[in-house]
Amino acid sequence: MSRLIVFCLFALAFAPVAHASDQAGLGAKLYAKHCRECHGPTARESEVGDIGGLSLGTVTSAVRAGPGMMPTFALTSEEIAAITAYLARLSRS
Repeated sequence: MSRLIVFCLFALAFAPVAHASDQAGLGAKLYAKHCRECHGPTARESEVGDIGGLSLGTVTSAVRAGPGMMPTFALTSEEIAAITAYLARLSRS
C-alpha cells in the first residue's frame, strides 16, 4: 500500500511538468504556423520587439483583435495558451 501511495505522489508531482512540456510543444508548432513569419524564430525579431514574455491576456488580445497590421487568427483558448507557454519557454532561453 505504501508503494502505491509513493508512486501516486511521484506521478502527481511530475504531471504538471509533463503537461507544460506538451503544451509548449503544441505552442511551438502553432507559433511556426501562425507567428514565425512576422515575429521570427526566437520571437525577438519583429517591429514590436521581444514578445517572449507576454502574458496570456496580452497574447489572447493580440490574436483575437490583431493590433496594428497583425491579422486576427481563429485559434481556441487552448491553442493561445499553448503559444503563450511556448513564448514563455523562449523568453527563458
